[in-house]
Amino acid sequence: MYELNSKVNYKTIYLDSTNCVINTERNTLTFNNLPVIKVEGDVNFLRLDSVTMTSANVTNYTGHIWTIKLGNIKYNNKFYYNSDRNAIPTIGNIMIDSTAMINNGLNNLVIDNQNINQIILYVNSSDGHGLIKNSQEIKMCISLIIEEHYV
Repeated sequence: MYELNSKVNYKTIYLDSTNCVINTERNTLTFNNLPVIKVEGDVNFLRLDSVTMTSANVTNYTGHIWTIKLGNIKYNNKFYYNSDRNAIPTIGNIMIDSTAMINNGLNNLVIDNQNINQIILYVNSSDGHGLIKNSQEIKMCISLIIEEHYV
């Protein structure tokens, strides 16, 4: 009989668009000076757990498919393929409408051992805008989970 002895550590990272450096198009969010997040497992996965958005007008962020890409994180490109031929890994494609949000949370990115103190997110809607529409800012909060698996 087999006994599973693998140990798994979970780390949750909350990122709020009000606490970052953001460009004028509001599609590149740079989170500087994070506390050092050490990723040390034998195999490590990063996944998008949840996304919330708010704005003065709900139609600014509803009815779009949002693509969220992750920058400044070392990942194992042997396990990642993207049809847009962009080397920046996509961690989420979500759609928020007025009654529900669709995100299955099953997309895992295999990441390398590293110390993380800066994360960059690239956020774009299906109609080409970032976290701004009709001159109104869209605020976004994201929860990321890192799973460290030890053999």
